[in-house]
Amino acid sequence: MSNHYRKTVLKYVERKKTPGCPFCKPETLAKAVYENKHVFVVPNLTQYDLWELYDVVDHLLVVPKRHAKSLDQLNKTERLAIMDICAEYEPKGYNIYARGNGFINRSVEHQHTHLIKVTNKRPRLTIFLHKPYFLIKL
Repeated sequence: MSNHYRKTVLKYVERKKTPGCPFCKPETLAKAVYENKHVFVVPNLTQYDLWELYDVVDHLLVVPKRHAKSLDQLNKTERLAIMDICAEYEPKGYNIYARGNGFINRSVEHQHTHLIKVTNKRPRLTIFLHKPYFLIKL
């Protein structure tokens, strides 16, 4: 059973109060599991519990080193670097996902692409209350 969604929401709220881009901070790059000249891969700052109702087992972000709000602000080499990383992770069972610029649920205004690996087993029961932000799954 998982019920830490409330803590996840509180992390997002606290991060929005902190000035500056979290992906441009040296402490984020220091957590990278991979980096090259154009991008780095880091565990998501706030892990997801579920993705499309499946349990998340690993959640990484592909982040361009140069601050840009969207893919169209990156040059072709930077975009290709993101795609190369995605091409390495997709055969390992990772889903590839990015929110569009201006999407209301986008928490960071720095382009980033999610690599999300899930189990292949759905919970028997999932209950989610948006407020007071509570998730129960069995």
